[in-house]
Amino acid sequence: MTQRDLQFLSFWAINDPLEPDSLKAQLDEMRAAGLNGVVFHPRYYPNRPEYMGEAYLAAVSELILYAKRIGMTFWLYDENGWPSGTAGGAVLARRPDLTCRWVALEADGAGGFRPVFRERRAPSSFDPEAVSLFMDITHEGYRRGLDPEAFAYVEGFFTDEVGFLDGHGATVKDGSLPWDDRLPELYAARYGEELLPRLPALFADGADSADSAEARVRYWELITDLLAESFYRPIREWCARHGKRFTAHLKAEEHPFFQLSYSGSCFRVLREVETPAIDALERYPGNHYYPRIAHSIAMQQGREHALAEAMGGSGWGVSPESFVDYCLWLASHGVDRFVLHLNQYRLKSQAIRDWPPSMPCHLTWREAFPAVLADVRRRAAALPDLRAEPELLVVAPTRGVMAAFVPSEAHGMNEHDGSHYPDNAAGRINRAFLELIDACYASGAHYELTEEREEAGALRDGALWIGRRAYRRVLVADGCRWAAPERLDALRAAGVAVFAAAEAEAALHGPRRVREAAAASAPAGLTPAQSLWRAEAPARNQLPLAFERAGERLRAVVRRAPEAALDGAALVLHDPVEAAYAQGERLSLERRADGLFEAPLPAAAGAETLTIEVEPLPGGEGEPFAFVRGRFTVASRSGFAPKDDRQLKSAGPFELRGEAPPLAEDAVTSGYPFAGEPIAAVKTFECERAVEGPARLRLNGVEAQAARVFLDGVDAGWCWGPTWSVALPNGLAAGAHELRVELIPSTFNTFGPHRHIDGDRHLTSPAQYEGVKNFADRPDAPERTHGDFWHFVRFGIAGDVTIERE
Repeated sequence: MTQRDLQFLSFWAINDPLEPDSLKAQLDEMRAAGLNGVVFHPRYYPNRPEYMGEAYLAAVSELILYAKRIGMTFWLYDENGWPSGTAGGAVLARRPDLTCRWVALEADGAGGFRPVFRERRAPSSFDPEAVSLFMDITHEGYRRGLDPEAFAYVEGFFTDEVGFLDGHGATVKDGSLPWDDRLPELYAARYGEELLPRLPALFADGADSADSAEARVRYWELITDLLAESFYRPIREWCARHGKRFTAHLKAEEHPFFQLSYSGSCFRVLREVETPAIDALERYPGNHYYPRIAHSIAMQQGREHALAEAMGGSGWGVSPESFVDYCLWLASHGVDRFVLHLNQYRLKSQAIRDWPPSMPCHLTWREAFPAVLADVRRRAAALPDLRAEPELLVVAPTRGVMAAFVPSEAHGMNEHDGSHYPDNAAGRINRAFLELIDACYASGAHYELTEEREEAGALRDGALWIGRRAYRRVLVADGCRWAAPERLDALRAAGVAVFAAAEAEAALHGPRRVREAAAASAPAGLTPAQSLWRAEAPARNQLPLAFERAGERLRAVVRRAPEAALDGAALVLHDPVEAAYAQGERLSLERRADGLFEAPLPAAAGAETLTIEVEPLPGGEGEPFAFVRGRFTVASRSGFAPKDDRQLKSAGPFELRGEAPPLAEDAVTSGYPFAGEPIAAVKTFECERAVEGPARLRLNGVEAQAARVFLDGVDAGWCWGPTWSVALPNGLAAGAHELRVELIPSTFNTFGPHRHIDGDRHLTSPAQYEGVKNFADRPDAPERTHGDFWHFVRFGIAGDVTIERE
């Protein structure tokens, strides 16, 4: 595994009927964007043709063979929706008797407590019969039903977020515990004691707290093993028999306390996965524990790759700068396979809201994507090679957290990222461990991870071996708990250097800090004589429609200044509707190749308003995204004000005005707040003398997602923050030059959610569009998160250009 071989795949959300030509066209588009392949992921799939039916498998076969022809790798996601294990509902349809069970305690009326067992109809990840049926429908269904050549080309299978039972998170939601009727027998066989009398100890300390702690460790390790052996192992073995890779990530990898509630231990479960993976969501790097899990297990188990499902929910405002930073952070932890969450087959209204963005095909900066991926690969090649022998093994206190875990106190933890876990004994062990790991990363040490379970390691040749990895220095986190107390003594006796958390500085060879290669002092930039920036109006502008219910129809009234011509304007809808009207006239909607629907609008000469009405399809999208697009500007009657250093806000209302070029330094307030297309800014500059040798042309004062630079009519390439510069390999001749820069607006300005109180934020779930507070919001957000203001990411260019010699 090497950072020099990064591969990027699309988590390809198949949310519309399978149309082979359209699917192939999008596959071509993703290939042109620089992606290496796809994970074919039925997601809100409308079941046309029927999922896993003959016609469905024939269409998928055709697509796989096309991917083979153009050199794109092809993975199969093993579910219709998520989490994996239900076969799109077919498992329960065939076995309606299947149940998931969990246990809670309630007062017995006599001063004590009794266990209460609850259940719901669902396949359980503990149940071998349910898992076998799932595999027969899905994995065997693909093997039997795909064209043999197509099945042979499939790279592997992707399993998503399977935890205890059906992954519903009962412990976090109400303090109950996963249960299976085999647990008493398995517990007695393993530990030589009865489980049922020990149940109270799993929920709270008894008279002998040490005894309670032991029972908890035993219970959590038992159900972790049951999950690994019942669900993940059979799939791994099936994939191995048929020559397929198997990747999976769990839910709740972010820290040991969070892991416990959903799947027990990532270290134990992911040992059963051929390509271990993590879920790396949002826009900005997180703690330095969970991405290192996948790398550590891959190295220890002799796997080739470590994978991350990356950037889900990072929002439409994600930029090349944040994308590059995030991918490099993951690569610095040994991740070399990236599955980008996600790319929507059809950009329906539901898809716009579905944990955005849809990348790369629906980003405003999609044409820059090949250059962005090339930059990530180039910079990742300079990172330390984590295949080399590690300096340090850090032992996570998984058992320590288990021993102190009180289920009722997990309630209130954020179910998305595990934040706001309790400040109790288990929580404090967890927090100290994360601080220790962050110190390891900051030191620059090459560390890998494990946990206390002794059976994972062996002593030989003066080292602790875990699988294929040898460790001669071991850092033990506070709270670690050993089944055999003499374990650390045995390590020391074998010659392994063992350090407690208080000795972390010594374990890390003294204080070291990670620094990027020291940048040479930037050469003095030459600021040539130059004109001011002049911006050009884009080919079209747009205004999103804010519909309100009007009987059976949705109605939007657009204010319009007298000079706002609508010649050539169109209504664009992201979903099919029963009918659409403008000024009472029924429109002729046509379906475009990209799945959107468009109709020309009447000129509406002299009208002060443009009224558009839509009749939704019965059972169709109730709140469709729709835009008026044409050659006009969009003004706010209340003006704009700063939101923060990146955003502007306005209370509206908005109206259409006549076409005019934007101000180069501020395209938002000068008529293009919702712009989805580039705005060109042009200037001339003059070099008094030639610039010899390689140099860079730097843009200053840029507020955009990316910029494409044309110098004297020649494409000089893409740039983005924070550097905003392009290479001039042959220097620059003396004399006058024309510079044209295509500035790319934030995709947030098109799709929002504009009315969310925070505007463009690092995490966007569907609830941010609904305006209902959820786990993706900040803790102090109000219950209704839609405010009075619309928000926009700043967009423009104001500074001089400079020339810097390299």
